[in-house]
Amino acid sequence: MKPKKEISIRDIAARSGYSTATVSRVLNRQGGYSDAARKKILDIVEEYNYSTGSAGVPTVGILVPDLTNEWFADVTRRLEQQLYAHNYHCCICSTGEDPSREKFCFEGFVSQKAAAVISFLGSDELAALSRSSSFPVVFIDQVPEEEKGFLRLEFDNYLGGYMATELLIRKGCRRIVYIGWHQPASVSRFRQKGYSDALKDYGLSTDPELILDIGGSDQQFERTKNLVYYTIRRKVAFDGIFASNDLRASGALEALKQSGIEVPSQVKIIGYDDTTACCQCYPALSTVRQDPDILVKNTIELLFRQLEQHSRLTEHRVLPVSIVERMTT
Repeated sequence: MKPKKEISIRDIAARSGYSTATVSRVLNRQGGYSDAARKKILDIVEEYNYSTGSAGVPTVGILVPDLTNEWFADVTRRLEQQLYAHNYHCCICSTGEDPSREKFCFEGFVSQKAAAVISFLGSDELAALSRSSSFPVVFIDQVPEEEKGFLRLEFDNYLGGYMATELLIRKGCRRIVYIGWHQPASVSRFRQKGYSDALKDYGLSTDPELILDIGGSDQQFERTKNLVYYTIRRKVAFDGIFASNDLRASGALEALKQSGIEVPSQVKIIGYDDTTACCQCYPALSTVRQDPDILVKNTIELLFRQLEQHSRLTEHRVLPVSIVERMTT
């Protein structure tokens, strides 16, 4: 038997002159290719004794920061369903936004000869690893700042932050708390920038006492509840809260209720993402909606367009957000 050689689906595509999608269809006997394409691809497979280790079914790796966050879990589930429908395996890694773990998972996808990676994380290190990888990477949600050579897909986080803050201002709020996690991710930066710019545009100052950092991605409900409760005990005056996700908003709501503060008559709250937490709370949370169906549709479209190409594509899509008003505003 010929020894196995290190070769990927992308290598087979390059050697055969066909796209990785065509190679995948041949390996999985899905049809939609010519006899000539089939023969050429299978000749290369035989020459290199190629095996994916999973009956020829290609794998797409998914890097996600936190599967305990309902929004990430929901989008990941939808992506997995779509990839399964296209006969692709999924390998899902939840990193906790730990840079060393992100690198470890990405390198694992390399060793597993992944056909592609979808990453919810866009650090400089991941961008560098992506640039040197043999497979395409689609960055969604948190995207690299550098544009050249990357597929980037995100919601309009700046507009979402601006719209959330503007709604509270129009409802009469003048001292608005922002709750987030101060890390380099583009999501956090842009939502907070939208908050700050909305205050400025309406003639309101940004008070450092009103910007609360939960300091980590785990136990967000409890962290936020305790942080808001402590802010109340310190007698910091505020009449509105913009939380950068719904879990944080629900933690803030619980702190207000335990402190005897009425929502929305005394303090108004808006979250972000439009998860089921919004309607599980009482009163039901207003929020900024990011439609997961739109994100998944665009991600799958970009991914398979890239798989049909032999060169790296560059594209940046910014998807719309909307306000969902419920009982907390």
